[in-house]
Amino acid sequence: MAPPVTEVVTIPLQAGAEIENPNAAAGKILSEVLRTLQKQEGYQHAYYGRMIEAPNSLQLYVDWESIDAHKKFMGQPYYGPFCENLLSIVDGELKVFHSNLSPHPPSVALSGTSAVTEVVMHYFAADLPESNQASFESNLQKFVKVLEKKAVGFAGFAGGWVVEEQRHEKVEGNAKMWQTCIGWPSVDAHMAFRETQDFKDNVHLMKPDFTKATTMHHVALKTI
Repeated sequence: MAPPVTEVVTIPLQAGAEIENPNAAAGKILSEVLRTLQKQEGYQHAYYGRMIEAPNSLQLYVDWESIDAHKKFMGQPYYGPFCENLLSIVDGELKVFHSNLSPHPPSVALSGTSAVTEVVMHYFAADLPESNQASFESNLQKFVKVLEKKAVGFAGFAGGWVVEEQRHEKVEGNAKMWQTCIGWPSVDAHMAFRETQDFKDNVHLMKPDFTKATTMHHVALKTI
């Protein structure tokens, strides 16, 4: 049986798009998009919100019972009009991938007591050996233990390998990518932890020497 998966979509919004206002054109379109998703077979949950460092970028996380469930939706005759509706409030290219986030659903890090989510993307060579993958996962769990014991405000963790290979300017050719999601009550709470000795003594667990690149941002998500 195929494992559950989380679709991650980054959407560059048109300037002035009032997605939070249900009476505005953009708000109505987003509501229609979300209602359509909720009707799909295999749909489980969805979370959406603006990236804090780039407010004109909307992120949408959709939990599916399998990647095949998402692909089945993409094969429906109404999928084209669905995309056209969404694209009417978009200014730029959408980025879409699927993450095998664990635990699933990843709501512990994306919603609930997590007012904001720290999202870290770790890029590796596409042919990263399985032994390196295993050591990275093991060390990351050690870092999570530090968060649980020492980080004031830590609300939850979810992480996993991304299904599709990605591109990054610091990686020659395609890259293998891991996504880390950490819930916090605020950006300030995350930034405060980064100043602690506990963070400084353990951050190497998130950045092994075979890492090619990392990116980080925060997103404030709402659960549907």
